[in-house]
Amino acid sequence: MTNNEEYINLIKDWIRPLQKALTLESENRFTNLLGKKQYFNDYLNKSLSNLNNLKLTNEFIKLFGEFSSKYSEYNDLDIKQRKRLVIDTRKGLLKLGKSINLNYSNKYTDSYYSKNIDSNLSLNSDIGLIKSIGKINKNKLNELGIYCIKDIINYFPRTYLDYTNRVKIINLKPDNLYTCIATVKKFYIYKSSNNSNLSIMNIVIFDETSSIKVTKFFLGKRFRSYSFFSSQKSLYIPGTKLAISGKVKLSEYGKNFVDPQIEILNTNEESFNFSGKIMPLYSLSESFSNLSFIRLIKRVIIYSKQYPDILNQKQLNFLSLVSKSDSLINIHLPVNQNALIESKKRLVFDELFLLQMKFLLRKRKNNKKLTIQKSIKKNFLLKDFLNKVPFQLTKSQEKVLDEIKSDLSDLTPMSRLLQGDVGSGKTIIAIATLLIELEKDQQGALMVPTEVLATQHYKNLIQFLNPLLVSVELLTGNTPQKKRKEILTNLKNGMVDILVGTHALFEDKVVFNSLGMVVIDEQHRFGVTQRNRLLNKGDNTNLLSMTATPIPRTLALSLYGDLDISQITELPPGRVPITTKIISEEELNKLFKRVENEIDKGKQAYVILPLIEDSEKMNLSSAKKIYQYLSEEIFLKNKVGLLHGKLNSEEKNNVINSFVNNEVNILVSTTVIEVGIDVPNASIMIIYNSERFGLSQLHQLRGRVGRGSQKSFCYLVTSENNGLENKRLRVLEKSNDGFYIAEKDLELRGPGQLLGYKQSGLPDFVLDNLPNNKVLIEKAREEAQRVLKEDPDLRENILLKDLLIDNSNNKFIHDFLN
Repeated sequence: MTNNEEYINLIKDWIRPLQKALTLESENRFTNLLGKKQYFNDYLNKSLSNLNNLKLTNEFIKLFGEFSSKYSEYNDLDIKQRKRLVIDTRKGLLKLGKSINLNYSNKYTDSYYSKNIDSNLSLNSDIGLIKSIGKINKNKLNELGIYCIKDIINYFPRTYLDYTNRVKIINLKPDNLYTCIATVKKFYIYKSSNNSNLSIMNIVIFDETSSIKVTKFFLGKRFRSYSFFSSQKSLYIPGTKLAISGKVKLSEYGKNFVDPQIEILNTNEESFNFSGKIMPLYSLSESFSNLSFIRLIKRVIIYSKQYPDILNQKQLNFLSLVSKSDSLINIHLPVNQNALIESKKRLVFDELFLLQMKFLLRKRKNNKKLTIQKSIKKNFLLKDFLNKVPFQLTKSQEKVLDEIKSDLSDLTPMSRLLQGDVGSGKTIIAIATLLIELEKDQQGALMVPTEVLATQHYKNLIQFLNPLLVSVELLTGNTPQKKRKEILTNLKNGMVDILVGTHALFEDKVVFNSLGMVVIDEQHRFGVTQRNRLLNKGDNTNLLSMTATPIPRTLALSLYGDLDISQITELPPGRVPITTKIISEEELNKLFKRVENEIDKGKQAYVILPLIEDSEKMNLSSAKKIYQYLSEEIFLKNKVGLLHGKLNSEEKNNVINSFVNNEVNILVSTTVIEVGIDVPNASIMIIYNSERFGLSQLHQLRGRVGRGSQKSFCYLVTSENNGLENKRLRVLEKSNDGFYIAEKDLELRGPGQLLGYKQSGLPDFVLDNLPNNKVLIEKAREEAQRVLKEDPDLRENILLKDLLIDNSNNKFIHDFLN
């Protein structure tokens, strides 16, 4: 190594941790972050003053000396001053890097690739024009949705093998991440005796220093078949070379890899050229190998330099982001872990930024609609309603109602999302919101996802609003034809004030006289298109969306950025927290005796099952089977009812009414009772196969008890002794806070499972990175707001404008930008 190379590496090693610290401080909003050993400002102060070994010019010694002095006074600076100091420091470090030609770029874009670039090709060139891509390989790539060079570059790896931390087996230490290259010595796979859905694979591997066991778990019935076992055995025959990447654990039997990434290597291919590097792994068909795709990536990655960037250099510096081209290069061929992290950060930011732009444009379009101020025709409806409510609103409810009143006094239609925990009193706010519009002689609609919930809301509205002479009707798919015709006629004539309904409200025949307010309960069950179909039945209609499944702010900003967000953060006084316990199936008989004691005291109980009837594919308890067991063998002196989705409307209502009236003591049900049933007398809930549900859904189900003033209990029955599942369920034992539980659900299951990928509309790549990117979401929103404020018509952001139009499925964005 030359003296110059040594010097450049010395500067690199000094600059890199400083830039990382500056980035972290920026992402944490300049709070003087506490690191492992010291505060941010102390670290910067010390590092920028310790320049003796760097041999810098007087210009840089003076510059960094000034910065060092300012960091000693960092705690006395306001946020703007701190932000300015961090930005200036980053610029100074960047200037130093450029002054010595410090190269931050990826080696795969060096002169070798630049010399070999085909000037006849571009990002949009057909892959058939790439040298050595034959017809067969072209067809294979087409099957993956890859038709041009741009498609190859946008085909991101599913994961990576980190060879930078490659070690010999003898040097492995517990609780650390490693990559090992080793050979299969033994292989065996078997079905778990404790979990009927679990298969366990063990591979003993060895290298020239030692051997170690690799354990892999497969959860699901499909992994217990003979064909699956045979396929795995054929993959891991003794003598096969493997790359194992993951965490090493220490058990009573010694060290072993637990659930690592396993890659089968062929000794005749170039796998081992990745020594000391990070190897990308792609989702490919069996006919196209991973290494073949990497070779293809190396041929075309230089064309990433042609990729247009929607952010200019000033924005990149301010947001601490790498260029688009560098992010694309390093997502495929990262030089190190930091380069990979920075490339992911940029790509995730782009998706979130575009999403926020769309939200803000949609909101702007809605705000351009000016409502005509209507004179109040029905005075004092809201005041009379609040006077008749037999309790005082909580401070949180009053705050939310004030926000809604403010919205509805404006000339632009309201678009608000109301989040509130189970039993927090969202229904009262919904009624109040509808009455505000009724006072202006407007109609209201209340839409819900299930008939059970619609009926429950209808009964509540009748109870509260009939004395106020407000006309309320219920419309569902099971409304009799004669009644339906009468409702639709009266609705069109303006004789119905509030229409409660399910998806039936979307029908073209449902025509309002003057729809002013739409309230959507359990709004996550409806898509944006469905929401708009109902809103479009009125002229500049106001919207209040409600959910009792709290959405973490991380996701709320990403998925509902066009809505203002309100939260009811407290429960009405007198509510006793529900005690939740995890029990095994062996403890059920003891629990059933407790249920009998509660029933003898006049209380009631729910028993919840995941399935209506037994399934050959899933080893789960079913409602019909447990109903038969409880009614015929356990609770002989008590009345047991059965409720599930296959019952018709009349049957459902009969069962629910019997339970409400305490004619049924124990209600066996599927999750159809998740929302809509309010029985304050119910004090016990038993949930079978609780490990099959998400935390937020279990919290919703649990919310059916504890609605009175008595102590209530929820028992989570697990069918297996699974430590990981029990750890997840213990979140419910510890907390009754729906917002905390939703955050934990996001962390543990990921947003894909929490919301559903298709429903969310976000790419998998972004969803998988959301839980750890709260700050990035905020940054994306702030930048989108800034861009639209400075350039409302995007005349200075042509690339961004074109990208929004190209990627938009929404006609309003296309129309707005053209």
